[in-house]
Amino acid sequence: QLIIILDFYKLFIMLQRIQTIYILLFCVVMFLAAFCPFASVVYLNDSIYFLYPTGWQSQSSLEGFNTYPFFTSYLVSISFAILMLVNYKKRSKQLRYGKICYFFVLLSVVIMFLELSNGLENLEKVNKDAVQYSYGMYLLIASLPIIFLANRAIKKDDNLVKSLDRLR
Repeated sequence: QLIIILDFYKLFIMLQRIQTIYILLFCVVMFLAAFCPFASVVYLNDSIYFLYPTGWQSQSSLEGFNTYPFFTSYLVSISFAILMLVNYKKRSKQLRYGKICYFFVLLSVVIMFLELSNGLENLEKVNKDAVQYSYGMYLLIASLPIIFLANRAIKKDDNLVKSLDRLR
């Protein structure tokens, strides 16, 4: 029973830090973004194409579209965020993992915009003003400041510990 109490104490100490809340929020936002459409494109014959992280989807068939899943970078960033949570005692590793998360989120944004532009080139008769960005894009962009705030809080903790070590 003492071991269980100590484990709950460690969990409480970990949840007490603000960067843990930021990292958990980042995981939730990225997980939700993986299932939301990034954008929708209205074709001239009123058919609607959606760009999901899993590829293009529509009510009709998709000839000539790339349906390669793009959500691998989402999963990699979530996995590195979980590694940040697990290594809460090693701040330098947390900072490294946070930078990797930041890189993969930026990579996801670039990939999704490139795929959207490639999809628009495949649809010759598309109204260029008919592109509407959806929740997935906003969630993906919202995850950037969240992981930035987590890295900033980790760096602040690291500087505080280093200054206390100098005083000793």
